[in-house]
Amino acid sequence: MKKLVRIALIVVASLAAVLLLLVVFGTLFGGCAAKNYVNSHGEELLGRRMNVEGAGVNLFTGHVKVDGLTVYEDDGETLFAGFESLDVGVSLLRLIGKTVYVRHVTLTGLDVELQQDGNRFNFASIIEHFQQDSTETEEPEDTVPSSWVVSLHDMQIVRGKLNYTDVQRQSHWGMNDLNLTVPDFTIGGSENTDAGLTLSFDDGGQLSMRAAMNPADNHFDLTVGLEGFALDQVRPYIVNVANVDRLHGHLAVEASASGSLDSLMNASFKVKANVGGVELSDKDLGTVAKLKSLRLDVEQIVPGKNIYNINKVEIDGLQMKYELFSDSSNTLSRLLVQEVAADSVAGDEERRKDEGEVEESPVKAQPLRLRLGHVALTDIDFTFADHTLPDDFEFAVTDLRLTAENVSTAGRNNARMLATLPSGGKAIVDWEGDISNWKQFQKLRLNIKGLHLTDLSPYMVAYFGMPFSDGVFSFTSMNTINNSKLKGDNRIDIFKPTLGEKRSDVKPKLKLPVKAALYVLKDKDEKVFLPVPVSGDVDSPKFNYFKLVWKTLGNLIVKVVTTPSRAIEGMKVDDNGNMFIEVDPDERDFTSEQFYQIDKVAELAKMDENVVLELNLVTRPTKSSKVEENHERRNMILKRHLIELGVQERQFSITVSEPDKDVKREGYVVTTKF
Repeated sequence: MKKLVRIALIVVASLAAVLLLLVVFGTLFGGCAAKNYVNSHGEELLGRRMNVEGAGVNLFTGHVKVDGLTVYEDDGETLFAGFESLDVGVSLLRLIGKTVYVRHVTLTGLDVELQQDGNRFNFASIIEHFQQDSTETEEPEDTVPSSWVVSLHDMQIVRGKLNYTDVQRQSHWGMNDLNLTVPDFTIGGSENTDAGLTLSFDDGGQLSMRAAMNPADNHFDLTVGLEGFALDQVRPYIVNVANVDRLHGHLAVEASASGSLDSLMNASFKVKANVGGVELSDKDLGTVAKLKSLRLDVEQIVPGKNIYNINKVEIDGLQMKYELFSDSSNTLSRLLVQEVAADSVAGDEERRKDEGEVEESPVKAQPLRLRLGHVALTDIDFTFADHTLPDDFEFAVTDLRLTAENVSTAGRNNARMLATLPSGGKAIVDWEGDISNWKQFQKLRLNIKGLHLTDLSPYMVAYFGMPFSDGVFSFTSMNTINNSKLKGDNRIDIFKPTLGEKRSDVKPKLKLPVKAALYVLKDKDEKVFLPVPVSGDVDSPKFNYFKLVWKTLGNLIVKVVTTPSRAIEGMKVDDNGNMFIEVDPDERDFTSEQFYQIDKVAELAKMDENVVLELNLVTRPTKSSKVEENHERRNMILKRHLIELGVQERQFSITVSEPDKDVKREGYVVTTKF
């Protein structure tokens, strides 16, 4: 920034020197002589060919007028800068009192063609021209304050035009109808300085600025207005960090700043902004985001004091898509350019420190003071896509709405979000909590209703090797944090969950008997209800909420499959709660009731190939060989029947325990494992 300011000052000072020369020559020899001298010696004066159409000076009134000044490019033919007329009024008598008092300056029809190619501007030769005449050694800085006062009044640029072209970025900014008004500007005095600027952009938009400063204490006031600014004008300047192929939209801003130039970080800023009709796209990703409107009303921002007082944030009609890709990239990483190396960033930081743009002394951070008076998100559509799975997953959340009132870093806050899920499901989120000390208190309630399980099939295939073919899912989660202690109450409610056939082309990430668990969990109305309580310490470095939920849910599934007796209709249990098929030692075969129980047990193994049945026959001691033969025969019948039912031999084992006189009932103790 300092470099650009220095360049601008050099160019302005160079042109001012030429104009001063016109005044001096005009005063001493007349306007015609001044005109002829500049036209003949332009390259000596400025390093460029120049032409003046006319010049007039009235020594008695202090009036100077220059008509038709043109400064050419290095080729001597192409326009670099010029104006139609310059009219200056100076009070010569005040020079006696060491005061340069300019009554008025009117510059009409200013026309500047500014061009940049890399680090070189089209006025570089002017700078080089003056550098050739400068000495290599710098003179000691004069620290004695000047007694001269420069007082400029009623300065105007009328109907100006500035064209800026960045060759490498292929960017062009056309600014026309440029009007600058500076009623008062004083150097070395105590009078206030103020200025106003208006201009229009060729590609759309009008800019207005007003600034005032008190030289006594460097206090300034600045207001900026921008209407109808076309966002596409900034696209060439963000392509270095983002692969933006198209950027549509318009921006309107009303902003003001007040403070001291001696402490800009403590200046107070106020902003009202409206952004509308935004469309951001990438040539590979397509449309990344669309935005109907964004309205922002900032009452006060003081960066140095960390104060952010925002009256209103309203976002309407936002459409976004976030995708995960198999090469570990995502929409954001593909959109951002990854060419800036860390060492170059560090080198740039060192350069900025050397040039005095970065303060090396650390500034003590102030506590954040944030207030959001009104936050409203309406008509938001967000699509999440995951291409890292065997089957592509795409989940669209539509009509998302979020409202919050008087959110601040002081005290507790509330917010509510509503959204529509695929296939007509609904999501409701209610939040209450403390921002500044979030571990002290948080309450989050999530309610999902009517989500079709088939929409989640790609993840079921990836993790368990089989898709959902039917089912509707509802989920309620109530989580609270008090003094870093988390307590979560999650409840899963599923109607008619049905899994399809196992995919032979997919190796599942997890081996859990989900199909068997659903079979056990479903009641007679084909409903499944699962409580999933979680707890933890958020201060723990190993804390991960989603891992806690998955671990709890996984343990619950294992428990359900390994102790399914109470969930299977018609199943008896022993004293330990295990499934039990009671037999009569004097019978050689199974009864119809016993076959029914065997069939129910077999269905568990048939549900999932990872389920293994262990059938252990417990008996009392006997001296009857017939009873022993009955047990052996039943075991053979049991084995044959399980195989006929479709249970693989590796999925079951039939064993006989040593006779025990304490056994009250003889029969098969059935346990499951996986």
